[in-house]
Amino acid sequence: MVSKRNLNIVRLLVQRESGWGHKAFFNTFHQTALELAEHGILQRLQKEDLCRSLDDLSNETESVFNIEQSRNGHYAATVQTNKSVNIFQVSTMNKIAEYHTNERSVWTLAFHPVNCNIIAFGTLGGKVFVYVDGQKAAWLEEHAPIGSLCFHPVDHYLVLTSGNEVTFWDWQNDTVMNTGTYNDCKCRFLHITTSSILITGISQTTLFASAGIGKNLATVEPQYMMASFLRTINFMLDSLERGCTIGNSFDSELRKQFYVWNHLLKIIANKRDEPHCFYTVAPEAKCMKSYLNTTLVVLNRRIDDILENLERCKMHKWLSFTTRCVSDNIIDKHCHEPMMYFERICSNYVEQRYSGYIRYIFDLTLVKNILHKIFKLYLNFGYQTSLLEPWQESDVPMDSSIISHDAETKNQFLLQAWDLGCHRDASDLPDFKEDWKNVISICSINNDSNVSISQCELFIASVRIKAVKELEVRSLDRANFGECMFIFRFVVNFVSLSFSPSGRYLVVGLRCKKRLKFAYILDKDSKWKIGVNFCLDPNSTESQDSAASSSNELVGLRLCLPKESFNYKEINCIKWAALPGYGLLIGLKSKFMQVCR
Repeated sequence: MVSKRNLNIVRLLVQRESGWGHKAFFNTFHQTALELAEHGILQRLQKEDLCRSLDDLSNETESVFNIEQSRNGHYAATVQTNKSVNIFQVSTMNKIAEYHTNERSVWTLAFHPVNCNIIAFGTLGGKVFVYVDGQKAAWLEEHAPIGSLCFHPVDHYLVLTSGNEVTFWDWQNDTVMNTGTYNDCKCRFLHITTSSILITGISQTTLFASAGIGKNLATVEPQYMMASFLRTINFMLDSLERGCTIGNSFDSELRKQFYVWNHLLKIIANKRDEPHCFYTVAPEAKCMKSYLNTTLVVLNRRIDDILENLERCKMHKWLSFTTRCVSDNIIDKHCHEPMMYFERICSNYVEQRYSGYIRYIFDLTLVKNILHKIFKLYLNFGYQTSLLEPWQESDVPMDSSIISHDAETKNQFLLQAWDLGCHRDASDLPDFKEDWKNVISICSINNDSNVSISQCELFIASVRIKAVKELEVRSLDRANFGECMFIFRFVVNFVSLSFSPSGRYLVVGLRCKKRLKFAYILDKDSKWKIGVNFCLDPNSTESQDSAASSSNELVGLRLCLPKESFNYKEINCIKWAALPGYGLLIGLKSKFMQVCR
């Protein structure tokens, strides 16, 4: 389970004392030490029951449903249904503080990333409290429950979400800046990395799903066609990805999205000369910049994944069309006219009606690659672009072809990244209505514990609901942003997930039927499931339920908390302790939490 490289910790210590102190060596030593500490915990979990109840919470506590830790791992905070927050010292798990809100239950909380003596929490009643050194320092009241909050690591403000608004609150000077999402959207996850990248989880809109795409493209002003282009591609790829997972629906999805694509490129070609573009503007002119390279890189990668998936499945029965190879010259001819529009607006100042200028900054090659790949997809499957109006040729209702089904989007959220270094005042906050920008994944979120970011901040884990539930680990590194690093499929309900300190392992809390409630521990490097080999009588009803509960059950191991399932209390939240070797912190549906180490 531990990396094959440099396994001898003694040798590493000797090398360190000999002066091998360069950064690469230190990173190797640090990573190996973390993995060895985690390996020890996993080995012990296979042999003994390490779960211990922490039964010093208030008697009226009914359920521990969220646990957060300070960045240095020294403190853990719990929220439960007794309208209070409890702070524990992780090394001893002694309670050192308790904060009462006299409000509705606390839903979200966060430690300051630099000063662990600063903590903020938000309630279902819409109030936010900041405590410094055990004393209430500031509070704010919002109009709706607080969904999530986080501190900026450098600047003195707190980011929080309430209803369809995201608030930037300078809690020391009591100043507030607000920016909103669509009316039917909510934000359920916020996290700011040490490099000032804000990660958000915002629900997919249904009311505004067709804004600026489909039939509405004809009414979009030419200066905003770039946004419509990117938004349309996102909806198109969502539909095609869903069709690839279901199988026999891919043909119909491909047909519907072809008409959307054909119409989009026709409108762009017709409006290619209309934007008023300038190489320079007056220094005092109001100008909004839109950096698009990250978005374009992610879209290119998603298209590659679809093409690779189709190549693998080309022999399957559900792929009824006969594919053919279309030459690059033919594809280049189709790309020529749309590219004239993108060349016109690229890095120029595009005049907006009533509001100054917008400057789209992106690599033209990335756009050309997207056009080339999508044309290749359609042309290879026999679809030909036409100058005819697609609505006259198709019986496909365009609105229904691009709007996702309610049942599939009810709990689906877009994970996105926003560079806060580019936003310094109220007039330049991120536009959270740009649901096509810097998308990491589409996932299911209920509260903060449904998304996990590794301590190194290079990986993010979430669960996406397709034909089955898929736990995805994706990259946050700029070099391969959004790339999928690991996938684990299961069919039971999940409640929480968390990275180990090394970032190699993940623990996933599951809520299964009957008494089969357990957690998986996953090794993303070996792409295998690990844990306690929970032996059952193969003829028992419990064993049969276990085999049916997951398609992966027969090839892996599972961790049951505690080891004897009849003592099990339902999991609300599970977190890997941030300090290496300190095990797991488990919030249970009971009046106590458990420590597993």
